[in-house]
Amino acid sequence: MLSKIEVPFEVKASDELGNFEGYAAVFNNIDLGDDVILPGAFTKVKTTRAGRLKLALFHDLTRLVGSAEFTQDDHGLYIKGKVNLAVSYARDAYELMKEGTLDSMSIGFNTILAAYEEREGRSVRIIKQAELWEASLVPFGMNPAAQVTDVKSDIRIFEKALRDRMGLSQKEAAAVASLGYSAVHRDGETEATATVEELKKLSHTFDQFFKVSP
Repeated sequence: MLSKIEVPFEVKASDELGNFEGYAAVFNNIDLGDDVILPGAFTKVKTTRAGRLKLALFHDLTRLVGSAEFTQDDHGLYIKGKVNLAVSYARDAYELMKEGTLDSMSIGFNTILAAYEEREGRSVRIIKQAELWEASLVPFGMNPAAQVTDVKSDIRIFEKALRDRMGLSQKEAAAVASLGYSAVHRDGETEATATVEELKKLSHTFDQFFKVSP
């Protein structure tokens, strides 16, 4: 029987490639369904031919959204996922992830070995060994301890705009973006603003003062 454990996650940023990473499951933590997964419990994993974990939408394996690298550490099941933005429903789901509406993940697995014991005054299922099938994007989570720790930043898009539209070199764009992206992003305007105008001037001052070259 396929079991499911859901965990919430927070998308801090996004990129144009659909990358994200974080914990899809947390070990030694009692979730809201009274399940506890022990470290290293996923002794078997159903993967793609390339050895990656399949990512689905709502545990519907007819609606796959991408795949992920995965590892198990002391904290939990860590994944580095990539949503296939060429698939329309996957792209829509990723947009919901970025805005925080689709804010949970859930893993699907078959239990191989488990036992019940008392923890914190209640009977919980201790999952010792399991076969992992997939990880899904879902609207609600059951395990409050797991979060996505990083998603590739859309600061890269800003850097590209600095290079393409303002003629900055790659190093100049990276330096300007690290200093000025948050201010421009908060401004929310698409037209040139006072902040953008100041950033344009930096293109001519980097070589003089900071010795930044292409």
